[in-house]
Amino acid sequence: MQRIIAVAGAAALTLAGTLAVAQTTLTAAETAGVTVYQKACAACHDGGDETAPELEALFSLGRARVTAALSPGGVMATQASGLTAQQKEQLINVLTSTPDRRAPVAIAARQAGKDMPNFGYPLKRVRAPRDSATTAPQAQAWPAPKLGAGPFISETWEQRDLKTVIVARGLNTPRAIEFLPNGDILIAERAGKLRIVRNGVLDPEPVKGMPAVVALGTATGFLDIKLHPDFARNGFIYLAYHKPAYGEYGHNTIYRARWNGRELVEGKEIFVSDDLDALYTRLMFGPDGKLYATIGCPGVGTDESIRRAQNPSDYAGKVLRLNEDGTIPKDNPFVGRKGYNPEIFTMGHRVNIGLAMNPKTGEMWVSEHGPNGGDEVNILKRGQNYGWPVVSEGRYYYGNKVSPVSSDRPGMTSPHIAFVPSIAPGNLIFYSGDKFPRWKGNLFIGAMRLNEAPRTGHLLRIVLNEAGEQVRGEMLLFDLHQRIRDVEQSPDGYIYVTTDEGADSVLMRLEPGTPATVAGR
Repeated sequence: MQRIIAVAGAAALTLAGTLAVAQTTLTAAETAGVTVYQKACAACHDGGDETAPELEALFSLGRARVTAALSPGGVMATQASGLTAQQKEQLINVLTSTPDRRAPVAIAARQAGKDMPNFGYPLKRVRAPRDSATTAPQAQAWPAPKLGAGPFISETWEQRDLKTVIVARGLNTPRAIEFLPNGDILIAERAGKLRIVRNGVLDPEPVKGMPAVVALGTATGFLDIKLHPDFARNGFIYLAYHKPAYGEYGHNTIYRARWNGRELVEGKEIFVSDDLDALYTRLMFGPDGKLYATIGCPGVGTDESIRRAQNPSDYAGKVLRLNEDGTIPKDNPFVGRKGYNPEIFTMGHRVNIGLAMNPKTGEMWVSEHGPNGGDEVNILKRGQNYGWPVVSEGRYYYGNKVSPVSSDRPGMTSPHIAFVPSIAPGNLIFYSGDKFPRWKGNLFIGAMRLNEAPRTGHLLRIVLNEAGEQVRGEMLLFDLHQRIRDVEQSPDGYIYVTTDEGADSVLMRLEPGTPATVAGR
């Protein structure tokens, strides 16, 4: 963590100098628009999100489409929510530059961060040539349909009758939920707000006491909430998010605060990564009382970027194991080993986006995004390497294989479950309640899209045998056509899910239905 402190001042000066150079070639209005682009757009549109059109494509959209995208309800409403009206106008102006001004604008827009200190890996998750379209046409966006009032009545396989009700609307890209002992529900919104549902009603005001959060792309921002196992006594809540660094980057951070019944107090950072440009973090306490935390690796980019998962001195693409106060357990697998971060429990992960404990075995299970195919569920074993990107069953987004080796490479652990085609997995849980007795012991995984196609999100239910191996599965909520990101079991045994549809996201509860309601739908 010391290297960030040592270079932060120099990096800030470098960024200021870079913008000063840009101002010699741009007008003041263009410079203002470029600054907004770097803050709100560059992390995705400069290659960090394979679904996001790059800057040259944005230039061709025209003012009407760009304005509509940034408006409330538009496809970029979440990203635009943190901008003032003036900043939106500045951004629109620069994205609709006349053809003769596009080249200098593009050069300036991509300049920030180029001269930052050397971390041993590229600091921008730009596309490598293998990730760029050749003959494959880029698909058009197809937003999900807006959900009606509900409830949504359906028949499922082994439970048969199911009712899904909307608990809360008006959520802005929720990433995680957590249940308080009194039945209230905490919700993490990616842009950095902590929301709460009290007595079944979403409080319009965010919870106070949140630290500063930076949301730089789809797999960054405010990402998870977890209660301490002894929350009833100590009131500790743990948050996972990206702490603002400089330029357009953030540090994966874990923050512990105390809940006083209304807000977060006595907050303290207990872990701050000294790496940048890493992705998702999920939290889970294990049966050993230790705090497990995922840190995702850049999913696209140059070999130096995606191979960070194999670098033991880099936090990206790892699962960490920490004491409850953020200190390092003495029995971690790499403690005292030269060149290894001692917090590491496992390595070789891509974007490890979900984390759950198997109540039957006490093992930690993790869901991972592959690229085009190659999504995985892995069972975490201390010190093991899960292969990304040396071993993968996936392909890059335009078809070519990630690796000629799909499994069984010496020293690397094959996935417990692999998905080809991909499902874009969210969080996962093992169901242990009594509301759905025929689902007891089943694994549930939020799924955001099937085989790279829009409107194919669902909740995947997997039946496991006594050895924890997949026997059969079923897609639930498929006919709602929503991206399902988080799935959690409430203390009273219901299943809750969040949709990932920007400013139109909702929190839903799955309940047992009755034959009468299904017959009358």
